[in-house]
Amino acid sequence: MKEILWDILMIGIGVVLVIYPGQAMDIVITVIGVLLLVAGIVGVIMGLKSEGAYRAYTMGGAAVSIVGGIICLVQPGLIEHILPIVMGVLILLTGVFNIGNAFSAKKAGASRWVVSLILALITVALGVVILVNLDSTANLLTRITGLVFIYNGLSTIIMRLLLNRA
Repeated sequence: MKEILWDILMIGIGVVLVIYPGQAMDIVITVIGVLLLVAGIVGVIMGLKSEGAYRAYTMGGAAVSIVGGIICLVQPGLIEHILPIVMGVLILLTGVFNIGNAFSAKKAGASRWVVSLILALITVALGVVILVNLDSTANLLTRITGLVFIYNGLSTIIMRLLLNRA
């Protein structure tokens, strides 16, 4: 019974993400901010207990976490604005590197290098689409995540029902 309640919760969260993507993104950014702050505080405590290079490394990571958490909590709009840019650039760069890999595969004599090239070009196109449509990208990604949650919850419930009847 607990498992089905979890699946229903997943579906509910998915529905909220699909219907209210902007508000859901704000909540996610706030949760990430709190988690970063907690991780930073834990890092400071661990850093104070450690010595040498590990101490500096831990304290540095803790400082970055705390600053990131504060930015998420104080300026969630900034994070919401930057996220699609970062994703678009990463996808675009991945596509560009994959184009290079496709041509390397051609030089190496791979027979299906054209498929790699086509996929790389599609990846570049998707990166460009994200960068050109920054305002709608964050909401779209949130909605897609919501649809995945809904699908996951429904498919798990269906599998449970089918397995219980077998």
